[in-house]
Amino acid sequence: MAVGDSGDFAGGLLEVIESEAVIKFSEANVTMPLVTVKGEPKADQITFIAYNAGSDAITSADVAATAEGTVTPSTALDTEKKTCTLDMYSVMAPMYDEARLSNADDIAANTGALIGNSLSAKADALLNALFDGFSNTAGANDAALSVDNLFSALSLLKQNSAIGQPSAVLDPRQIWGTYGVHNDLVTAAQFAGAGVQDEGARTGFVSQIAGINMHSSPEFTVASNAVKGGVFVPGALGMGYAGEMLRVEIYREGNYLRDNIIGSGFWGVTEIIDGWGVEMHTKVS
Repeated sequence: MAVGDSGDFAGGLLEVIESEAVIKFSEANVTMPLVTVKGEPKADQITFIAYNAGSDAITSADVAATAEGTVTPSTALDTEKKTCTLDMYSVMAPMYDEARLSNADDIAANTGALIGNSLSAKADALLNALFDGFSNTAGANDAALSVDNLFSALSLLKQNSAIGQPSAVLDPRQIWGTYGVHNDLVTAAQFAGAGVQDEGARTGFVSQIAGINMHSSPEFTVASNAVKGGVFVPGALGMGYAGEMLRVEIYREGNYLRDNIIGSGFWGVTEIIDGWGVEMHTKVS
């Protein structure tokens, strides 16, 4: 192999770029780690099972005192299927030889990080868009988000027997904005002395409110001066993928003296159990 052979060069370059892309993809994910994720080696659809979520759900009413020698009553188990269709998502960034060789920064690693960040943001955007499909809601499009709204969301999840740790994924303005919940936390007298106000003032963030783990994501769309976040448990939403969650490759264009860095993923998202999520409405401007 000749010195400077492009195949040898590309192999080492790909390792650097792919490593940074995978790290940033994992670090930047907000919503995806909080939902049910399922992958297959090859598929164009992924199916999730919504156990005990329909009209045939097994409840306490189905459990009865059973006398010796009698047959235990049979109850149908609801196993509704929820399927998501996978689509290919991709992004490409050109990395020119001159920029790579003349810049003291690690252009390859930085490009990989940007690829990972962008795909991570897209995955979150797809999942966050599903909040709009939840039947249950809390808050209002013309009002600030309050701690009471979060307790209302938690109550709705409990009423629907949601299983798992509740999480909130909110637009930054729903937390820190003019109508964000932090205004309620900082000013309301009932939170004084509870450590919550100190945590908010010291760190700028309260990690848990009403037993709900708090998370911020910028991947929301504002409509009519309002934004819609979500409070949910892992079984509420699903993300499916085929092959690798994240694929990174290099396409060399020698005539342009550049390497095209391509990141891609074959993904789909779906709501699994509607009652295990709550849409959070907030005025933002």
